[in-house]
Amino acid sequence: MTALDDFDLAASTVTRLVTTVRAGQWALPTACPDWDVRAVVNHLAHGNAKVAFWAGTGPPAPDGDYLGSSPAEAFTASVSATRAVLAEPGLFSRQVTTPLGEVPGVFLVHMRVNEYLAHGWDIADATGQPTDLAPELAARALEQWRTRFRATPRQPGGPFGPEIPPPPDATAADELAAFLGRKAVNG
Repeated sequence: MTALDDFDLAASTVTRLVTTVRAGQWALPTACPDWDVRAVVNHLAHGNAKVAFWAGTGPPAPDGDYLGSSPAEAFTASVSATRAVLAEPGLFSRQVTTPLGEVPGVFLVHMRVNEYLAHGWDIADATGQPTDLAPELAARALEQWRTRFRATPRQPGGPFGPEIPPPPDATAADELAAFLGRKAVNG
């Protein structure tokens, strides 16, 4: 699989989750403290908007509402726009500036895939959808996160809590969520 194949799989997985959120589910709590389902999806759409800026092809993406009155449609459009940026010739081999510093452009794909899988799990869990998201991709993402964090302690108030034990019947995505400190709110 190529990096864009990984993006497409993660993007289609989370888009399916988002487009099946029912009207009464947008305000449900998630495993992300202080964020309901809508806020998690808005965070993903905001991250999608940042990709163009990091790739050097768009303006900065200020905080705000990226979903408007049609959250699922707005999110789907943000995924399409991001895919177009990521498919630009030469992006993967040139350096881009991200909050993590100067990195090869292909790293933008890894950032989106990891965000989609982690927050896709949050959305699935909160809305009662299956959390067995893209098993092979989730297993690879878990290995990337383990390599990135190693034994480094997680900072209080940071985006990821301390690792928690996964349930005995955990899927790869469940294990990823547990590694990132996520505890199910709907199970």
